[in-house]
Amino acid sequence: MKLLKEKFLEKYPLYPNTYEDFMRRLTRVKDVSRSAGSDEEQFERGKAFGTVYECFMYATMVGIKARHQGHFERNAAGPKFLQIKDWKPQPLVDFIFMSLLTLAKLPFDEIEELSLEQADEKGLDLVKNMEKYAAGGFELMLAKSKELPQFFENPGNVVTFLKEVVLIMK
Repeated sequence: MKLLKEKFLEKYPLYPNTYEDFMRRLTRVKDVSRSAGSDEEQFERGKAFGTVYECFMYATMVGIKARHQGHFERNAAGPKFLQIKDWKPQPLVDFIFMSLLTLAKLPFDEIEELSLEQADEKGLDLVKNMEKYAAGGFELMLAKSKELPQFFENPGNVVTFLKEVVLIMK
């Protein structure tokens, strides 16, 4: 499992171009030029996430909770943004990794026997699934935003929304 996790953490996920504007609306990216950029000030201005990867992690959690994978093609993706090993907080990264393992239904006894090449391949598979769950999460978030356009301008609503997400059966 350790080798698989190492390979997973080495990856650079991609996100769908179609959600880039929405994602940037929720983050502080390129927004600090108008202010000192303190956390308190950004929170007051309706920025729920400090970085793109935090927004991506949130969308992944929404998609995982709903068991909803959106359509995602890596060749139509936005730029890679940050290697998973640099994401914080680490307990959330661990939770996402374990959730992806569980949802992938990988036999845990076989995970321990993976070669370096197999671990790299399985790590990439997990990242591709994560990208699909993030795309699904973005779909649900955008639907909520269309229903209530200012919903995500209140950073507290990201917690409310995650609590409201229900399992989608397909």
